[in-house]
Amino acid sequence: MKTYSITIKPRSPFGTPLKGDTIFGQLCWQLVNDPALAAVPFEALIAEYAATPFAVVSSAFPAFADGIFALKRPEAPLETVFDFSGMSKEQVIENRKKLKKKKWLICRNSQIPSFKSASWLDDNELIEQAGINLKKFVSKEEFSHNSINRLTGTTTGDGFAPFATDNTVYAPGTLLTLFVCLDEAKLPLQSILTALKQIGLMGFGRDASTGMGKFDVTGHSEIDLCKTAAAGANALYTLAPSVPAAELYSDALFTPFTRFGRHGDRLAISGKPFKNPVIMLDEAALLFPRDIQQALQKPYAGSAVTGLSKIESATVCQGYAPYIPVRMEV
Repeated sequence: MKTYSITIKPRSPFGTPLKGDTIFGQLCWQLVNDPALAAVPFEALIAEYAATPFAVVSSAFPAFADGIFALKRPEAPLETVFDFSGMSKEQVIENRKKLKKKKWLICRNSQIPSFKSASWLDDNELIEQAGINLKKFVSKEEFSHNSINRLTGTTTGDGFAPFATDNTVYAPGTLLTLFVCLDEAKLPLQSILTALKQIGLMGFGRDASTGMGKFDVTGHSEIDLCKTAAAGANALYTLAPSVPAAELYSDALFTPFTRFGRHGDRLAISGKPFKNPVIMLDEAALLFPRDIQQALQKPYAGSAVTGLSKIESATVCQGYAPYIPVRMEV
């Protein structure tokens, strides 16, 4: 498999976060509705997905020029990420308060040689790096909706009152990157780009019919996320929510993430639109393989999740995640 960095530019707020498993789900619907995109029938792609995935998609991360990305701080104790050596107890306490705000890791040329020697930014520094003249790079904002009684055409009555939802709003000019591991014998790169352009045109996720989730695909390039493997890597930094096979890892540092999934496209209006929930490791998890060399044989970690749907037996959830090998100094 090859890995590509695909850059997108948001054009509207997003009702659904740009997480890898959800992006993968919408890509699947594009393949269902446009069979010409894939080199093999979609049914065959899904049948082989648990053993050999045709595509693994990351969550979206801030992108800058010259191959520079901003990644989330890994879910690990601060002392394993920042260097507190030589500090007194008072200095450690003072620095912990400052460093908690530095939640963005700057990744150059897809390499993270060492967390303790890496460049870290807080929200304000990230805005400065991006050259954006705003207070926030990304924010949550409330949007008002009205739930309408279709019988009376009004918002009156139980359950038909106005309500608010939280949406993700990116600063104008923001660029985001997706990392996609791709088996081009099954799904060509151009097909992925076409599918993403179609999603960006129609809208991604919740409330797409109201203009939410619009984006442009602005560029792509091949990228090697495993360049640091020769530098003594002993852990995998994941770039999407994942469900790793427990027997392959000796330890993990992560934040649990529960996906309460819902079918998309025409199954969204079926009699059983909701999927079974899946407990995942959110992106920015650290996985410690029992055999690092074996883990590095594939550009992704995790497993497929099946048995999700009561209406479509072939439904799968992307429990895979692209990763960057890192050296944890514990």
